[in-house]
Amino acid sequence: MHSETQHLDNFKMSGGKRTLRSLFEPQGVAVIGASPKPSLAKSILNNVVSFGFDGNIAAVNPNYTSIDDIDCYKSIADVPFQVDLAVLCVRAEKVLSVLEECKRKSVGAAQIISSGFAELDSEEGRARQQQVQRWAEESSTTIVIGPNTYGVINLHRPIVAVGDSKIAKVVAGCVSGVFQSGQMVTMMHPLMSRGIGISKIVTTGNEVSATTAELINFFADDPQTAVIVSYCEGINDPECFAIACKRARKQGKPIIMLRVGAHPEVQEGISRHTATRGADSYRQDIRFLEDLGVIAVHSVEDLIETVVAFNACPKPQGNRIAFVSFSGGMGNIVADSILSTPGLKLASFSHRLREELADVLPRFANAFNPLDLSAQSAFDAKILTSCIEVLGQSDEFDILLWGKDLPMSIEDNSAVGLALRKLMAQHPRIVVIPMSQMNGICQGGEIDGSPPMFAGRALLQGTAGSIRALGKVIGWHGASSITA
Repeated sequence: MHSETQHLDNFKMSGGKRTLRSLFEPQGVAVIGASPKPSLAKSILNNVVSFGFDGNIAAVNPNYTSIDDIDCYKSIADVPFQVDLAVLCVRAEKVLSVLEECKRKSVGAAQIISSGFAELDSEEGRARQQQVQRWAEESSTTIVIGPNTYGVINLHRPIVAVGDSKIAKVVAGCVSGVFQSGQMVTMMHPLMSRGIGISKIVTTGNEVSATTAELINFFADDPQTAVIVSYCEGINDPECFAIACKRARKQGKPIIMLRVGAHPEVQEGISRHTATRGADSYRQDIRFLEDLGVIAVHSVEDLIETVVAFNACPKPQGNRIAFVSFSGGMGNIVADSILSTPGLKLASFSHRLREELADVLPRFANAFNPLDLSAQSAFDAKILTSCIEVLGQSDEFDILLWGKDLPMSIEDNSAVGLALRKLMAQHPRIVVIPMSQMNGICQGGEIDGSPPMFAGRALLQGTAGSIRALGKVIGWHGASSITA
C-alpha cells in the first residue's frame, strides 16, 4: 500500500492538482484492446468517433489493421501521433506491460477499463492491483485512472469515451461528476431530459492513483463546472478530500454525494466491487461530509432532484416558502413535507395579507398558506393575476412554489406564465419555482420534444423528493453565507 502521508504531501505540493488536461482535453486518443466484436472497447471507440471528437483517434490490437475505418496498430508505440489519453481494455494480466508502453510513449493519462484486480478478493487480484499502484506512484508522466472503470466524458471538448451504447443526445452544461461506479454515468440521461447539461464525468473504480478527492479538487477550479456530483464507496484519502471540498466550497460550488455502505452487507458488496479501503467508515464519513458542507443524499433519485433544485433555485434570501396551486390536496401534501423538512419554513400569512387575498379570491377559496386558488381561478386570469400581485407586495415569504399536476412546461404566454413572469420581474427578491405533483415523463404535453421548463429553468418533480432537495439547497446556501 502506498503511504497516506506521501499521497497527502504530493497532493499539497501540486496544489492538490496534477494535470488532468490529458484526461479531459486530449488531442490524441488510443483505445487499446478494441476489436470489431461487440464489447465495451468497441462501444468506447464508436462513441469517441460518433460524438464528434476532432482529434486523432487510433485503435490498438495486433490482430487488425483497421476497425470501422479507424486505423489499428499492433502496439501503442506504433501509433504515429502523440497519445494524450489511452483507454485500456485488455486483460488484467496485460495491464502492467501496456502501462510500460504508455510510459515510453509519454501518454498523459491511462484510463483502465479492465477489471480483475483487488475487487476479486483474492491474493492474485490484490497483488496485481498493488503492482499497478506502485507503478502509478513511480510514474511522473502518466496519470492512472482506475482500474475497473467505465470511461470519461467531457461534453465541452467533446470527448465521449465510455461504453454506454444508449446515449442518444448530449447537452453540454455545468454539472460534473466523479463516480466509482460506471453505471452512474447514466445519471446524465435524466438530467439532460430535464434540460440540465453535463460538463465532465469520470469513473474512478478502484482508485489506485487518481481519487475522488483529486477529481473534486480539479472540478473546484474548472470554469465549466458549477455543480459537482459524486457516487462514493468510501473516502480513501480523507485529508486530501477535506482540502478538495473546502476548495470547492470557497469557489461556491456545491458537492452532492451519494455515499453508499450504511450496512455491513453493502460494505461486503463494496469489497467485491471496487475494494475501497474506507468502505467500513460510513457513519464517520457522513459526519465528515456534514462538517465539510458536502450535501449527502441517499438515493440516485434524490441526487438528481437536488441537482435540479440547484438549477431551479438561485440563492434565496431566506427559507420562508409560500405554496400556491389550483389544488387544495396538493397544497396539503406539500405543506406536510415542508413542515417535516429541517431548514424550511412554511410562511404564515398575516391577517392583513389573508384579508387582501380574500378580496380577490372566490368566496369558497382559502386565503391561508398553502394557498388554494380553486379550480375556478384556472379559468379566470383576473383572479390569478390579482392574487399573484397581492402576494408579490407582501414581503412575507422568500420562495414561491407554484404547484402543477403533471411535469409539463409552463408556456410563456399562458395566464400562469404571464403572472409568474411579472412577479419575477417586479419582485426579483422572490425565487419562483414551479414543481409538479407527479414525476416522470408526460406524453403529449410538450412542444417540439423540449424538456419541461419555465423561464429557462428545470421544474422540480414529485412532492416529497422536490421538498427534500429544496431543503438541502436552501441549507447549503444558508451555511455558505455564514462561512463566507
